[in-house]
Amino acid sequence: MWEKIGILAMVAGVFWYWYRVERPKDLRRKKEQQMMADYPEIITGLTVLTGAGLALPQAWIRLAEEYESSKERWGMRWAYEEMMITARQIQNGVSPGRAFAEYGRRIGIHVYIKLGNLLEQNMKKGTKGLSEMLQTEAYQAFEERKHQVRRTGEEISTKLLIPMFMMFGVVLIIILVPAIRSFSL
Repeated sequence: MWEKIGILAMVAGVFWYWYRVERPKDLRRKKEQQMMADYPEIITGLTVLTGAGLALPQAWIRLAEEYESSKERWGMRWAYEEMMITARQIQNGVSPGRAFAEYGRRIGIHVYIKLGNLLEQNMKKGTKGLSEMLQTEAYQAFEERKHQVRRTGEEISTKLLIPMFMMFGVVLIIILVPAIRSFSL
């Protein structure tokens, strides 16, 4: 009986460790991956809307509203949720520059901090050259996205090597066992 209780306590301890330590790490990592995947789309949207003549704060609000209207179709997107908070701040009278900088700090990922600072600086000094900077940032974001997809593909192919070698071992056994038995006769 004490052995069963000891085993149950060990299983409970492993589950507790996973639930309290590993699960939050996995959720945080997935959240960051989702935000990094959304970054090129956000930059491109801002580039298109500001290139079409919208002022930066209005372009930001428009992207947030588009996300809100299609949220059911897209699902929960963390970067866009933060965009909605920033859009509400702008609509409630917070200076756009400060709201953009806070957006980057709230997310805490380097590219978003860089975006927030870039937008804040352009709100202070004027929007001259903003379109070119956003286009450059969009190009860099898509290049980074391509590299990330490539790295993910390499990780997946590496993970698939173990099952492939296991199947190779099974095939060798299937071929070698009858061959060895035929020599024994």
